[in-house]
Amino acid sequence: MLQSGIYPTDPPYLLAGTAYGGIKYGFGLNAEQPLGDRGGVFGRVSWNDGQTATWAFTEIDYSFTLGAYIGGPRWHRQHDAVGIALASNGISSEHAAFLNAGGAGFMLVDGHLPTYKSENTLEVFYKARLAHTLFLTADYQLVQHPGYNDGRGPVHLLALRTHVDF
Repeated sequence: MLQSGIYPTDPPYLLAGTAYGGIKYGFGLNAEQPLGDRGGVFGRVSWNDGQTATWAFTEIDYSFTLGAYIGGPRWHRQHDAVGIALASNGISSEHAAFLNAGGAGFMLVDGHLPTYKSENTLEVFYKARLAHTLFLTADYQLVQHPGYNDGRGPVHLLALRTHVDF
C-alpha cells in the first residue's frame, strides 16, 4: 500500500490513485474472416469507461481497427502473410481533461495535453514462418498524433515480433 504523501496530489497523479482511480470496466470485440488460404480481413473495436486509472498495456479508452492480409500461397510460402491495418485510438473527454490539468497517466506523463486528437496508425507487416513453430513478423507503423497530441508526429516505428507455437 502506498504511504500518504509519497506522491504529489496537485496536479493529480495516477500512482496515488486519489483523483483518478478505481475499478476499470469495458469490452472488446474481434472479428476475423479468412478468405480461403489466400488471405482474409479483420476488425476490432474496444471501449472502456475512460474515467479510471490505466494499468494496462496502454492508455486507450476506445479503439477501432480494420485490416486485411494476403496469404503466402500466392508466392509459394504457405504459412507467410503480408498485411495492412488502420487503427484509430482515443481517450474520453474526462481522461483528456485530467491530462490537460496536469495529471500523469501510466504511459502519458506530459502533464499537459493542449490539443487533443485521436491517435491514428497505419501498419504494414510481413509474417514469415522460419521453422515449424517459429514465426517472425517485420512491422512498420506510421503514427499520427502520438499520445493524442495534435502537436506531435507523425512518428515512424519499425519492429520485429516473434511468435512460437507450443
